[in-house]
Amino acid sequence: MKYPIPLLVAIFTLAGSNCAKKNVNKGNIPPVAALESNLVAVSPFTYEFTVTASDQEFDPLTYTWNFGEGTIRTGNAKERFSYPAAGTYIVSVSVTDGKSAPVELKDTLIPRAYTLTMDDSKKFQVMEGFGGFGSQREGWSGGPFTSDAFVETMMDDLGISILRMNVPTNFEQDNDNDDPFVTDLAGFNINNNTPGHDEKLADHIPYLIAMKEKGLKILIASIWSPPVWMKHNNRVNNVNEKNEAPPYTHTPDGNTNQLRTDMYDEFAECCVAYIKIIKQTTGLDVYALSIQNEPRFSQFYASCVYNGEALRDLIKVVGKRFRDEHIATRLFLPEDVGWYDGIRQLVDPVLADPEARQYVDILAVHGYANDGVLPGSADAVTWKNMYDWGAPYNIPLWMTETSGYENTLDGAIALSRAMYIALKYGNASAWVFWTMSTTQLDAYSLMNANGVKSKRYYISKNFFRYIRPGAQRFQIESDNEHILPLAFHHEEHGVSTIIVINTDDSGKPFNLSGTGLKDNYNAYITNETKDCESTGEVSSNDVILIPARSVLTLQHTN
Repeated sequence: MKYPIPLLVAIFTLAGSNCAKKNVNKGNIPPVAALESNLVAVSPFTYEFTVTASDQEFDPLTYTWNFGEGTIRTGNAKERFSYPAAGTYIVSVSVTDGKSAPVELKDTLIPRAYTLTMDDSKKFQVMEGFGGFGSQREGWSGGPFTSDAFVETMMDDLGISILRMNVPTNFEQDNDNDDPFVTDLAGFNINNNTPGHDEKLADHIPYLIAMKEKGLKILIASIWSPPVWMKHNNRVNNVNEKNEAPPYTHTPDGNTNQLRTDMYDEFAECCVAYIKIIKQTTGLDVYALSIQNEPRFSQFYASCVYNGEALRDLIKVVGKRFRDEHIATRLFLPEDVGWYDGIRQLVDPVLADPEARQYVDILAVHGYANDGVLPGSADAVTWKNMYDWGAPYNIPLWMTETSGYENTLDGAIALSRAMYIALKYGNASAWVFWTMSTTQLDAYSLMNANGVKSKRYYISKNFFRYIRPGAQRFQIESDNEHILPLAFHHEEHGVSTIIVINTDDSGKPFNLSGTGLKDNYNAYITNETKDCESTGEVSSNDVILIPARSVLTLQHTN
């Protein structure tokens, strides 16, 4: 609608008049403020107080502090104050813009040291190691897959002791011969790229050689898909190219993403050939092999579906073949992700069968939440129950894949908490991240191919570098819900290590007590400002402060 100019002038004049009346009548809006208290030092207990405040009219703000022990003063939005060790103090701050009623903020402080109590007579799992999957870049990226700097970072800085790799899906592109019990190693593909497959084995070999030269001893491998000619659908993935979890079927057709049952012996031969060729080309023994990654899922990427009975029958064939050929490589399963009952349905048939059970060296799970998407479940009972499946048969529990933690300090602390729960309640003896490095740093890698490291990298380093294979976890308990401790002793190396996680927004002081206590420890901290940095030596007789949202490693070496 078009208005004549005089009418428009009248409209705007009236609107302006109304706005002016509103501004005249509008009262002052008081500031909005919040108070945070963070313990930053001990002996004496020293807190840093921070007021986050804003004023809609941009008026200058005044802060009047009452520190709760008699001191009152006008100060700034950020103040520090020290307290004696005993007592309860209510700190308050009045925030005003001088025009409206002050905003009053309060916090209650109880300066005290919590206690971490150790008992080295109560021993648990012996650690086999920490590590991650993959090389410098993704297998489908075209490389380069390794460099001297990357290998040194993995082995010397991060300190991995386990490397997980995949068996390339084109490793046996064509059947080596017609007899699965006569293995022709020359018939397996090392050097050739194949359409529809990611990398070839030759892409792994220089990297594995370099890692061995740096001291890597534990190489584990997972199969994503059997060779396509062994499968019903003759593909590495599913025909729908979607993420699915179909039931295992005994009436397969040409679309079924399953290993043919008449190919079990050929599959076992392929596993044997991989182990032998890795040894010949790199000098590394394959420490353990997973016969299928995430076996309940049929994915748009390399995958293959099994149920518990199929895994039971297959591991009998593979395990017997390893035994007949005197292959020491361990076998682990089910490497499943998803809901607890789904994992159990894969494990129960295998462990219930004495013949199959004798070939299960490790129970391995992927540390994702029950919906299969979110990172590590915080359910301590679930971890304990999974450990209890194998405990009667002395079969250890491993966590062989997790990711999805955001590249923030909060994400890193969440990762440390997931590690704590798996190690404490699941007695997990290995922890493997997916993946160590990708072209672009994301929630699924610890660093990128150019060497940019995440907070998750440094949190992992607090564990990986200082808890070595052979270290045994022993009991340590905290009397504060935000302080999560783990304790280890390596008898052969004479090294004692304590990991302490603080999930709170304030620093936490603690004392060490009990048996297994050493006189002094070297301290390494990861928090908002430090990246697994040495902060010197601490005495076990002193109150030790762990900063807000941080991981502290204490290590004593004889």
